[in-house]
Amino acid sequence: MSEVPQHATGRATMPRRDAVRDAQGGQRAQAGVKVDALAAARELSPIIARLRNETEANRRLAEPIVERLVETRLCRMAVAKSLQGLELPVAESCEVYEVLAAAEASVAWIVWNNSLPCFFGRFLEKSARDELFGDPRWLYASSTRPTGRAAVEGDGYRVNGRWAIVSGCELAEWIALMCIVEENGVPRVVEPGVPEMRIVFVRRGDYDILDTWHVGGLRGTGSHDVVVKNKHVPRRWTVAPVGDASTLDGTIGRIPIICTMAAGFASQALGLGQLALDTLVQLAATKVSPDPGPALGARTAALASIARQAAALAASRAHLRSCTAQLWDTVGSGAPPPIEGISAVWAAALHAVDAGRSTVESMYAAAGTTSLYTDSPLERVHRDMHAMLRHIVSQTFWLEDAGRVRLGTAPTHPLYAI
Repeated sequence: MSEVPQHATGRATMPRRDAVRDAQGGQRAQAGVKVDALAAARELSPIIARLRNETEANRRLAEPIVERLVETRLCRMAVAKSLQGLELPVAESCEVYEVLAAAEASVAWIVWNNSLPCFFGRFLEKSARDELFGDPRWLYASSTRPTGRAAVEGDGYRVNGRWAIVSGCELAEWIALMCIVEENGVPRVVEPGVPEMRIVFVRRGDYDILDTWHVGGLRGTGSHDVVVKNKHVPRRWTVAPVGDASTLDGTIGRIPIICTMAAGFASQALGLGQLALDTLVQLAATKVSPDPGPALGARTAALASIARQAAALAASRAHLRSCTAQLWDTVGSGAPPPIEGISAVWAAALHAVDAGRSTVESMYAAAGTTSLYTDSPLERVHRDMHAMLRHIVSQTFWLEDAGRVRLGTAPTHPLYAI
């Protein structure tokens, strides 16, 4: 998310997720059986729907949902199989995100947010990666806002700071937090005007959670603020995404990270758009209007909008999957990821986000006053979509960089191609 709340309201007192750490859950998670991620997401959808009110009321995912996410390892799609991850191709991950988002945006958001620290794990040495990702029951969270300080100290860093909107922080065993590196009390620079930044992995118990997530959209994500006070973090638990080389073999260790995250974000937008479209189609068959004029299912504007948005979603989905699959195959062949392939994914992702947003807006408007009520999926997807669109990955400057690449010039954002 890209907006920061102005103040905290106190420390969160939500219960720890000990229930997912019982022996039975641990055995299922470590069983090593092959997981069909898409089938698991579809099987989970009815549970998500049944527990939606609990998720909303508690501002965190209901415990049975968390248990199933742990058991199916859906939060480990970006973890190597050697660490009991799913190591899923990006196009397949996108399908999972879309299915989960259509069931409940907050669930998809948490699963998607787990992927970023998992991807960052490629920059750790193998022994450290085993420490941080060795237990398949663990979940993760992160913040890439450089609102913390990491002072050089011995073999590591003394970390202090506060990070806003850390989705899933209550569920996480480890949180990856961006810091500005300090030495002798001043920021260390990599070039004039550019401070050195590192991501530090901090374990549960070494951070505090402030209860700040009082919102409408994505309410179930528990995206509270996180505070770290005077904690020593060994250097082996830190990475520099810009500068460090991957130590992880395989496509999962070489696929570009940020455009891949954009593809997952876009797939969630498509899932919300598809839910909005399906809801209006169902509503058109049953809604009786008290006003004179044609019923919803006979209104020419609504009919045209349904057809137009259905085509837009299908086309955006197909193009996004094609671009991500092509980039995955290229990297899997051993070739370096081409900047053109990275740009194709960025452009396809931002295009898909627009398609999802447009569909939600159009269906929300066409349904009239029905969209206002909280028991309508249209009310929920409308506020969830607008919350999602605050995230940095949906901003237009990424698309501008894709345009620069098309013109034969270099992108300007330092994270564009990592």
